[in-house]
Amino acid sequence: MRLIGIPAAAVAGVLIYRGVRDRLVLPECDSERAKHSLADVLKELRLEPTHYEPITTVSSTKDRVVCHADLPLPHGGTVAADYVFYWNGNKADMKYAVSRKPS
Repeated sequence: MRLIGIPAAAVAGVLIYRGVRDRLVLPECDSERAKHSLADVLKELRLEPTHYEPITTVSSTKDRVVCHADLPLPHGGTVAADYVFYWNGNKADMKYAVSRKPS
């Protein structure tokens, strides 16, 4: 029973930490969490880049993370995205500005 209990407790601990961490720390610009948020915004705007790199961190504090990305579009051109993660009460929120650049 111990052989199963210790790994199961470790896995549960990691899952709990990830859930709590999302409520305590803003996402880093190149994290999967941030890329997913950006992808949702761009999909809503009907802009779907071929990939989500490079993404740069303009500045970062515990209360605010500022990001920038120039992402290629499938039929030429790029989409420039400037976005900020910040705390809105005890929830992380995102502001963004997106513009399309011709090739």
